[in-house]
Amino acid sequence: MKIRAAIVFCLLTQFLTTSCKTPQHPDAAEPEKIALDTFNTLDWQRQAEYLETITRKNRVREDNEIIAAAITDDDSAVIVVALDTILRLELDDFLPQAIGLLNSEDVITRWKALLVVESLNSDDAVLPSVVKLTGDKEWLVREAAYRTLRRFKAERKAKNYFYTVLFHLNEKNPQVVAEIYRTLVWYDDETAWPYMMKRSYHCKSASELILVMRELARTKTREAQVRLKTLTRSQSVIVRQEANELLREYF
Repeated sequence: MKIRAAIVFCLLTQFLTTSCKTPQHPDAAEPEKIALDTFNTLDWQRQAEYLETITRKNRVREDNEIIAAAITDDDSAVIVVALDTILRLELDDFLPQAIGLLNSEDVITRWKALLVVESLNSDDAVLPSVVKLTGDKEWLVREAAYRTLRRFKAERKAKNYFYTVLFHLNEKNPQVVAEIYRTLVWYDDETAWPYMMKRSYHCKSASELILVMRELARTKTREAQVRLKTLTRSQSVIVRQEANELLREYF
């Protein structure tokens, strides 16, 4: 079922992207609206298809009832599409249900629920659940968790989870590493700068080093400036170019 949810999500995302780029014909027929009872009789593919039409046409009261039913469905594929509908339509009334799905056993469901929380935001009570997902087994979830963490403005001053983020600097996935760097810079705490500076000497690739360089440059510290100057003599052409560009932009 998890595999099926992932496939459905990917296919629907591709379809939605294509449909957004292609204008609807003015004479296109309006999709027929259905009631909740009828929706419940459909198989999961048809349910997913109907949820997708809701994002493109005017909603009615029955559509909200259908979304509410879909987000509690037994099939994770239907839940994922329901979350995508909530996200695209910015239906903050469904935020509590999305928050409850942060603990789902299905990876795609956890990820999509996080995207809803990231987009619609919520109170600080949700932050511990978000931070917990920075240690998720799936990198997509970890990446989204760090981005979502930065939506909680009070945390930037409180720094309750600053060291939790800092101690994750041994992360291996480059996309997640980038979000960790950005989160540390977001905290604007000088405690992090030596750790990021040290990481710049132990990066596994030029692309990761460039990520570190960009975030260090945003700190505008003297140490970052000196480090960038040394990197203008790097053996890597792209590192030298990036170092010179960052020096011009930030210093």
